[in-house]
Amino acid sequence: MDALLILNYSQGGEKTRIIDFITFISSVLALSLQNVNLYRDLKSKSTELTEWTQHVEMRIRDGTKKVLEKELQYYVLFEGATDGILVHNAAGHIMEANRVTRMLLGYEEKDITQIKWQDIADPGFVESQQRFFKWVLEGSQSKCTETTLKKADGTTFTAEICSQRIRFKGAVALQTFIRDVSVRRAVEDRLRVTKDRYQVLVESSLVGAFVIRSAIILYTNEKFEELSGFSKSELLNNQFFNLISPEDRSMVSSRESRREMGEDVPDHYEVRFLNKEGERWWGEVRSRRIELEDKTAILGNVVDITKRKRLEMQLLESQKMESIGTLAGGIAHDFNNLLGGILGYASLLLSDMPRDHIYYDDIYTIAETAKQAADLTKRLLAFARGGKYQVTAVDNNRIIKDAVAILSRTIDRSIAIETHLVKNLWLIKGDFQQIHQAFLNMCINAMDAMPGGGKLTLTTDNVILDESFAQTQLGIKPGDYVRITISDTGIGMDEKTKSRIFEPFFTTKPALAAKGLGLSMVYGIVKNHEGTILVDSVIGKGTKLTMYFPRYYTDDLVETESPVSEQITNAKILLIDDEAVIRRVAKRMVETGGFHVTVAQDGKEGVALYKESPEAFDLVMCDLIMPEMNGIETAEHLREINPDVKVLFMSGYGLHDHPELSNSNENVFIQKPFQTEIIIQKIKDQLQPKSS
Repeated sequence: MDALLILNYSQGGEKTRIIDFITFISSVLALSLQNVNLYRDLKSKSTELTEWTQHVEMRIRDGTKKVLEKELQYYVLFEGATDGILVHNAAGHIMEANRVTRMLLGYEEKDITQIKWQDIADPGFVESQQRFFKWVLEGSQSKCTETTLKKADGTTFTAEICSQRIRFKGAVALQTFIRDVSVRRAVEDRLRVTKDRYQVLVESSLVGAFVIRSAIILYTNEKFEELSGFSKSELLNNQFFNLISPEDRSMVSSRESRREMGEDVPDHYEVRFLNKEGERWWGEVRSRRIELEDKTAILGNVVDITKRKRLEMQLLESQKMESIGTLAGGIAHDFNNLLGGILGYASLLLSDMPRDHIYYDDIYTIAETAKQAADLTKRLLAFARGGKYQVTAVDNNRIIKDAVAILSRTIDRSIAIETHLVKNLWLIKGDFQQIHQAFLNMCINAMDAMPGGGKLTLTTDNVILDESFAQTQLGIKPGDYVRITISDTGIGMDEKTKSRIFEPFFTTKPALAAKGLGLSMVYGIVKNHEGTILVDSVIGKGTKLTMYFPRYYTDDLVETESPVSEQITNAKILLIDDEAVIRRVAKRMVETGGFHVTVAQDGKEGVALYKESPEAFDLVMCDLIMPEMNGIETAEHLREINPDVKVLFMSGYGLHDHPELSNSNENVFIQKPFQTEIIIQKIKDQLQPKSS
């Protein structure tokens, strides 16, 4: 603040003209000073105004530049966008459209703002698009949909549109982004078709398929669900290894875990699975490591090989039984040769010895014991499929009735017997006595399995076995069969016992209670009659034996009794056998019938003797199994000398163990060991003149 101070130092203090002047001057000076201050303030304000004006101009210039830059950026983004961009109002009037939009729709820049959205919408989609835009305007977020748009030339394309509400030139509008997805949709459609085809192929495949990761099931097809017995919902996201039988689980777990980690492990193996019922089935698995959704997984295929494995097991069992049978047959053959000497000489001694002789009973005991041994070898040969001795048309209902009648007299009263025999049961071709013995053995075995009592059930029926059944059983052909079932409610058997029950001398009974051949003989008899036998057993619930015999297509029984031959004496016999004991005893036995016997130690000697004088022999008795030249070869050489030569073959094996005699009748064969009366009868049958 400025100030002007005037002091008056006069004594009187009177007002003078000078004072008036000074007062006037002071007023003028004060006004001048005030004007100076005002000028100074005005000049300062002018400078500030100039600076403010310059600042405002600079801000306007900078703001305008930024606005222009933003507008340019928007234009570049708008025009340079890879998607089409449209700005339109709620009524559909198009106010802005970028280059991509014009290119997609085929309109010029000057023309596109003259049309509405309804002009570019496919008629079938106009209503749905209007609802879509209304939905966008009522909301606050952008929304997308897929539609069909129409070009200027009338063609259409599939478009994905995304719209949002904006303000444009002071009014509410819609900004819509347009993307042509026709190619993508076509590719997706092709992929979907391919996927559908793949899905059909996989789902309709006869091979089970699965995908697992870290032992968790990610995918299964219908076949795998069928094999496992589980539904897809039960399988997915569950442990794969729970489907594997416990005895194989460790192997499969280790193998597939190592495969998933990239180790080189076999991709093919056979494994036992468990179905929903807990039953085991065999699967052949082929698996490989794959990438699924950018993660490692295991793709596996499974083929049900249960039937094949069963056949393999049957084949192994059959081969085992065949080997045992071959061994048993060989033993029986050699044993029969030994018994031939014992029984033959015992028979000769008894025929020449009075009953009151001191050694008669001893020799009789030797003969009877030898007969029992011969019966044992006969049963061994039956197991070894050693022949049907008396072939007839057999009625199994009759056999079962006879067997039940026998058992009823000796059976424990705590065991009930039931029979279910079908009427008009088909006949089978076989040996009545062998089949009868087989049924008795099976029934006795079943009763022994029921020490505390129970029920024995025998059932017969006629069945037609189809190809699918035949494929599950070795040696069985489709056709008509007689089925016999013998079941008990006894203690049952485990798998190990079940696999051995047909082996000779195998038994689960105490040593003193063992019955010898037992079911092994049954096995041989059934197989020898071209049938099969199946075993089904559960521990604590019982056992069922089921036999199938092929139907015999004739009702005519084969005559089993030989006609009484006329007494023929003085016939000359050539006896050929490589066993000295058999030669000696057979010679003695044949001579008791009044025949003259010449012996030869092998086929060559026999042929040489016959060649010297064919007319000197009425009959040749020839062993079938001899070294160098067997019985068949010897007979062929004899027929070259005399086509009408009569030959009676001998063997420790049964007739049907010699397929080369399959077309011959039983009169041309005698099985060792033979008794005197039987061999003499056979010779007479051969020498009996044939009726005209």
